[in-house]
Amino acid sequence: MTFGEWLDKQLIDHDWSMSKFGQLCGVSHVAVSRWISGERTPEPESCERIAKVFGIPVEDIYRRVGYSLSPTDLDANAEAMLHLFRNLPESEQDRVLTIMRALSTMHATAADDANGSNDTTKGE
Repeated sequence: MTFGEWLDKQLIDHDWSMSKFGQLCGVSHVAVSRWISGERTPEPESCERIAKVFGIPVEDIYRRVGYSLSPTDLDANAEAMLHLFRNLPESEQDRVLTIMRALSTMHATAADDANGSNDTTKGE
């Protein structure tokens, strides 16, 4: 299924006109029509707005449009985390990053301690 076919189905399922969807995404109904017809594909910024309107991870939209995410695609947990993270206010995003950094540091320290305790026996 092409992105245009998928988008057309979503509009039908939500009972939205191209104009209504365009308003929700901040684009013209002409842009939406071109996406549906396959004449154009949405830019990354529009993909982010589309994802937000539908409440789905932006990576889903990128894939449907045909954008490459990276050499290694995100797994389902990483996609879910990224989607949830992007929907947080900036101040909360900062808090989440602080917590993740602390957890990562604790994990690295624990791994170093485990490896270090094996190394101390080598010096005896």
